[in-house]
Amino acid sequence: MDIAGGARIAVDRTGFASVDSIEDQLRELRRERDALRRENRILKIAVAELERVSERDTLTPLFNRRYFLTAIHQRLARFERHAESAAVVFIDVNQLKYINDSFGHAAGDFALLQIATRLDESIRATDVAARIGGDEFGLILDQSTEEGARVQVNRLRHVLSAEPAIYDGHVIQLSACFGVAMLEAGATESEILAAADRDMYRSKQSQDADSPVRHR
Repeated sequence: MDIAGGARIAVDRTGFASVDSIEDQLRELRRERDALRRENRILKIAVAELERVSERDTLTPLFNRRYFLTAIHQRLARFERHAESAAVVFIDVNQLKYINDSFGHAAGDFALLQIATRLDESIRATDVAARIGGDEFGLILDQSTEEGARVQVNRLRHVLSAEPAIYDGHVIQLSACFGVAMLEAGATESEILAAADRDMYRSKQSQDADSPVRHR
């Protein structure tokens, strides 16, 4: 073997690889490693985006029902461990069928988007807003008493109805019925949401009794 001037060692008759061959293999391995790292970063971004999409409503910027139930479950666990209270609010939009029938489904979607935006802009960053059905929304008001939640509900009711939505020249009045349920030890997320739904229904019956206009 020739070592003059730092020359590379050639493959000898015993079959051992030269230094050049080993370095080529190392360079190839490094390229493969870097490519795998790039692919891994891309996969992480894709997974994060899929997780984000799986938690979001398809029409509004709010979370979806699946995420909302998971969030209630998490609050129930905190409530049982640390007695951290929270209120769950069930919201049913009034007259969406009338809006769809009168102005078209695009107008109905616009009304839902307006309601979602107003709700989202009116709660704290720690609270949760979600669209949980076609014309139904849900809120989680963290560290809230029932009295505090009902004060917030009255404020939100005004926020929704204070200004109409304008769609293609049509004036659309926005309003909704609200129900409140507090976290309870031993209850499931579905039971808490159902309790808020029942409270909303009682509120809707009371409003219907006072008004000649049926909401749905």
